[in-house]
Amino acid sequence: MTADEFCLRLSKDCGVAPGSHVLLALSGGADSVALFCLLLEARESMPLVLSCAHVEHGIRGEASLSDLAFVRTLCEEKRVPLYTAHVDAPAYAREHGCGLEDAARTLRYAFLNRTADEIGADAIALAHHAGDQAETVLLHAMRGSDIRGLCAMRMRSGRLIRPLLDCRPEALRACLAAIGQPFCEDATNDDRTYARNRVRHDVLPQMEQAVPGAGAALCRLARAAQRDEDYFDGQIDALHLRTLPLVDGAAVEKRALTGLHPALLSRVLVRLIRHAGLAPQFAETVGRIMDALAREDAAVNLMGGAHAVIGRRYLCLIRADAPCPETPLRVPGVTDTPFGRFEVRPAQPGERGDGRTAQSIPKRLLLHASVGSRREGETMVPFGRKTPVKLKKLMIDAGVERAMRRSVPVVRGDGEALLVVGLRSAEGCRGNNEDEERMLVRFLGLWPDENADGKA
Repeated sequence: MTADEFCLRLSKDCGVAPGSHVLLALSGGADSVALFCLLLEARESMPLVLSCAHVEHGIRGEASLSDLAFVRTLCEEKRVPLYTAHVDAPAYAREHGCGLEDAARTLRYAFLNRTADEIGADAIALAHHAGDQAETVLLHAMRGSDIRGLCAMRMRSGRLIRPLLDCRPEALRACLAAIGQPFCEDATNDDRTYARNRVRHDVLPQMEQAVPGAGAALCRLARAAQRDEDYFDGQIDALHLRTLPLVDGAAVEKRALTGLHPALLSRVLVRLIRHAGLAPQFAETVGRIMDALAREDAAVNLMGGAHAVIGRRYLCLIRADAPCPETPLRVPGVTDTPFGRFEVRPAQPGERGDGRTAQSIPKRLLLHASVGSRREGETMVPFGRKTPVKLKKLMIDAGVERAMRRSVPVVRGDGEALLVVGLRSAEGCRGNNEDEERMLVRFLGLWPDENADGKA
């Protein structure tokens, strides 16, 4: 590959503009060293700002430290800034109950993203090649993925770029040999304990022997799957689905999903899962959610301890561990909370609010004002009534589904409930006289759905 061809790939396929700052994940292996050399050439003609990052995973002992020393010397010779980190992948794997490969990948990407943020890098360059792509497609297929998994890796995904994705590894090593550039060999790449290595050294060679060009065909399959997924993304955008943010996930009205073709519905659910902040789910799990949508009271267990809860009106995707601490409100001022944004300002003469999303409240009641979720056993005397009612009963009577009740914001003054957003305000908001100073508390978020039947 010539320097001009590589620059064209960077700009056209990877979306890297001249003058961009690229952070390269430089392990010291043949692939990343080849990408390093290509980026050095591109730096002269595009131009580019180049930095490198290296993670020592705490797995291979002295061999790993030797790789770090090699990378450091290489970067010093080429006058490229290097950022390094030492992590303990085995300890992380034990603590989080995941495989060693997953642990190393998680820690590596966390460091790369953190470093990119700190140095202002526009892109993070990874040295995945066509062989890696073929392996990924095959692994995803064998693990039961649907077409989304067959997309495997893209040339650009967010700020991650993979300029070598259609290059054969043999060609990369040949380029290094031609210029006499040494690199490191990682012995774990031959360890057949790992599924990827078994696919690389055993499965793919046998496939190539049975059907020459099988690896290239798998890469073409990934490109075709990406093309189709891009089409479906456009179809989802055209639906203009209204997603309701929850403090512990997200919700969408079931009627918005009714009648969607299963191929589109499954992809909508995948996007909603991502929007809710949940871990990616297996295709089989997404299928179970699709089956459960026909019922009014159902739940599907998801990876990471999360749940999909199907109620009468909403599908709720709920994270397992989502703390929602009490948030102090600025009086006056605007406050961002886990529920959405609140505005508190002086009320105009005669301004009372609608009692649901906005309420005029005596300023004296907003001492230590805060917003949070309903507390166990909490009560309030609703506006116009004389006896207290449990907030739980208010929500049940209003039709708020169980999975969404935690996401109903409760405005408090000195610990006393004054406004249950979307439902009722407290009788105490009436005040003692017309002359006392009043503040308008207004919710600016997306809860509740005011276009519905008055019920959240």
